[in-house]
Amino acid sequence: MSEKILIFGNGQIGNFYHRYFTQKGIDTKIAVDADITVFDQVLKAITDYQPTVVINTAAITNLEQCSQNRLEAFNVNVLGADNVAQACDQKNVYFIHFSSGCIFESKDEFDAKKVDDLLSPAAFYSWTKVWSENLVKFKKSQKFQYLILRPRQPISSEIDTKNMLIKFLTFTKFVDTPNTGTVIEDLMDWTLELIKIRHTGTIHVANEGWSTPYRISQLLKKYILPELPTEKITKAELDKLTPNRRVDTILDVTPLKSITGVVVKPFEERLEEIIIQLAKNFKIADPALVKSVMESTAETSKQRTLINSCWQTLIK
Repeated sequence: MSEKILIFGNGQIGNFYHRYFTQKGIDTKIAVDADITVFDQVLKAITDYQPTVVINTAAITNLEQCSQNRLEAFNVNVLGADNVAQACDQKNVYFIHFSSGCIFESKDEFDAKKVDDLLSPAAFYSWTKVWSENLVKFKKSQKFQYLILRPRQPISSEIDTKNMLIKFLTFTKFVDTPNTGTVIEDLMDWTLELIKIRHTGTIHVANEGWSTPYRISQLLKKYILPELPTEKITKAELDKLTPNRRVDTILDVTPLKSITGVVVKPFEERLEEIIIQLAKNFKIADPALVKSVMESTAETSKQRTLINSCWQTLIK
């Protein structure tokens, strides 16, 4: 049977999926007119489109926004996710829900978290992802097929306000603590393989190994923004800068490799490749897009750190 995929969420990940599956010749649509906090709208979108797969990427992901607007974050990230799950259960549609790896906190680079390890959310956003994982499974039928994906710090070669690499181009200070990362371009291939086998349950979707914000800043300085200030600071100093504490997380991705059989390339190898491609994309991008994305990103970065002024040189 050929797939037909409906996506909830019109952000970075949702649009990535839409382009990827469309290029593969798979009938794909983003449910732009459906508010996931309204069950009837979700059910109508699924009933009208009749997908074989539904992917929920809709969420409020900014830590500060979630902290300051808890009821809205809960309604979207938790109750909204359950609305999509309920509708998929009712319509017998395979459901994929986006969670996050930041529901864990690792002690060091050797403390790789497995799927069933004890959760340790440190921000309200992280709590909403924990609650959504539980509610997605709550009071569903025995025939309900669901898959929960846990990415960690998604990056890509695209010029997008949600891209962590773009955010880093506006920073001045970086910690040198190990973290797992997910290359979105790789995530697309992994998801397709998981869909093919109708894998169910929860799985970590990230690249092998880890890098650090400071190491990433050095690559950004090398390939994109030579003037980028890259002061190395401690985690304690970072915690004083940010309204919400950021966690360091290493994810065990062994099941991803064994289940799908795909090659999960090392994060640092893919990181350099992605940054090189991002540099090329800056050179050919519409100046209006670059201006809009960089200005919006800089404004958001002010909420959590001291920003630089050299990012403006990226605007043609």
